[in-house]
Amino acid sequence: MSDLIKELEREYVEKHPGSKKLYERALRCFASGVTHDARYVKPFPIYMVKADGTRKWDVDGNDYVDYVMGHGTLLFGYNDERLTAALKEASAYAHMGSCTELEIEWAEMVKKLVPCARDGLVRACACGGEAIEMATRLARIYTGKDRVVIHEGCYHGKWELINVGRSGPPYGLCNVRGIPKAVRDLVTILPYNNPDLLRKVFAKGDVACIILQGNAPYTKDYIKAIRELTTEYGVVFILDEVVSGFRYAAGGAQEYYGVTPDIAVLGKIVGGGAPIGAICGDPEIMKYHGFRDGDDYWNRFVRIRVGGTWNAQPLSISAGLEAMRIIDRERDKIYPRLYEICDRLTRYLEEAAETSGIDVSAAGVPPERPMVGIGPRFGSGASPLANYVYYLVLANSGVHPFGGSRFIPCFKYTKEDLERTGEAIHRSFEALRKGNLVPPKKS
Repeated sequence: MSDLIKELEREYVEKHPGSKKLYERALRCFASGVTHDARYVKPFPIYMVKADGTRKWDVDGNDYVDYVMGHGTLLFGYNDERLTAALKEASAYAHMGSCTELEIEWAEMVKKLVPCARDGLVRACACGGEAIEMATRLARIYTGKDRVVIHEGCYHGKWELINVGRSGPPYGLCNVRGIPKAVRDLVTILPYNNPDLLRKVFAKGDVACIILQGNAPYTKDYIKAIRELTTEYGVVFILDEVVSGFRYAAGGAQEYYGVTPDIAVLGKIVGGGAPIGAICGDPEIMKYHGFRDGDDYWNRFVRIRVGGTWNAQPLSISAGLEAMRIIDRERDKIYPRLYEICDRLTRYLEEAAETSGIDVSAAGVPPERPMVGIGPRFGSGASPLANYVYYLVLANSGVHPFGGSRFIPCFKYTKEDLERTGEAIHRSFEALRKGNLVPPKKS
């Protein structure tokens, strides 16, 4: 086993000498040398210099089929001509600090595509995590209650209130230092897909909202139960569509599941590659962002008083507006192709597991048909080093996954891209078999 890893690491270092030198510099600037947890990989991350379409190139000239895609932002791949043209046009008036017609057109497209926004209102902000904060505050004002319900392992940004359930097990105890107990006590962390337990929590009468991560392994029945229970108990249903928005379907996870939340939080694709966040939904909840002429009490003591330097600025929304226009026009072409690609990646994982005879299955979300974050799930008894070997082989084979193991696709991969990916997966599973890192598949 150690010889296998040493050989793969030797190949990795030989292919990436420039990245190794840059990482040594980065260690003098950043904690662990990285600016995002998902970019931390051993023996060091790969440093990229350019990207185009479905490919990226590193400082050493190696090219990769890319499955990071801006952490899920780039549904259209890198340098889509239509989106870059929109950004170039907006750069002429990048930040006037004023209202623009562009922001109205952007919000109108959000209302057209996102089910919960169609009869509602939209508010722009700088990122998805900031949007979650504002959505939670709106829910608390609307209900007059404080408790927030989230699910185990879900990520909703860096805000301390909703970050307490990210790591575990045990959830609520891992990686929570620095978050006051008084804050943690306002959060209930639940397992997935248990409506009976959820009812018991709601019945206590102190819950303001429940936040779902759109790209998490919920069942359709559970999401429908949440809609029924939140309506019954007067709890605000917030769907975090930062990743799933415009990716599960043109209308996001809520269109895919056929369940409309009270509020949706958007990010990533709604900015077309630029930093963005948005809250949209029920006008009776969203109204707490609004002013009331002549109502001094409302304006001073009720409404949310917030700014935001990058709220709906042209550079933040121009490419997103163009992306939504294309999605609206070409949804019958975009989504069948995206689903086809995701099905192919899933099949590669399953075929490689079958050929290698090891206990691995394809995993992703949504559970019924993975479309986001597709990767391997190793069976019980797998070595903790299995993911590391999987990453090393993929990277050495010219495939760059997100976080070292997952594929977040766009819809533009070529036959050559997919074939390279399939071959890399097969090589990685063979390495896992040879190293005895994953047990044999049970007959």
